[in-house]
Amino acid sequence: MATSMLPPTVARIVTLALRVLTAIILFVSFIMLVTNSVETTDYRDSSKAKTSRFYDRTGFQYMAAVTVIGILFSIYGAVAVALRIKRGDDEGNLLFDFYGQKVLSNLLVSAAVGGFLTVQSMEKELFDFYRDESKYQGARNYWSLYKTTSGLVLLAFFFSLVLSILSSHRLARRDD
Repeated sequence: MATSMLPPTVARIVTLALRVLTAIILFVSFIMLVTNSVETTDYRDSSKAKTSRFYDRTGFQYMAAVTVIGILFSIYGAVAVALRIKRGDDEGNLLFDFYGQKVLSNLLVSAAVGGFLTVQSMEKELFDFYRDESKYQGARNYWSLYKTTSGLVLLAFFFSLVLSILSSHRLARRDD
């Protein structure tokens, strides 16, 4: 007989809280990602002004897509766990929860790394162009918000990792 880290009722409540917290963090991250913009001059042609947004870079597009997937899966999981708590049982598609959480955690960590690498490449690409510190400061604030967004996605990954561990214990308890 396998022993569990937490009693079943406590594990369900912790799982529900982590799923809701993950959904909130990913939602905040998504809002920050899609609303961030900056007016810049095109570094290739300084006579042109342009607005830089998240969809200008593939890494940020990927992060936005994964964030939406994470929000949807977290909401689904929170509803499923809430229903299990209400019914008082541990029935449900636990394998889907387990493997879905594994896939989501891998997607979230790759999205966070993609966001960090995209910011790094943008900074390297544009650093030489912005010799004037006042122009560079606006771009630095723009990049800082993307770093924060990537950090939030990384935090959501850690919560997803904990949820994956909790779901593996639920599977082991069900097999007994």
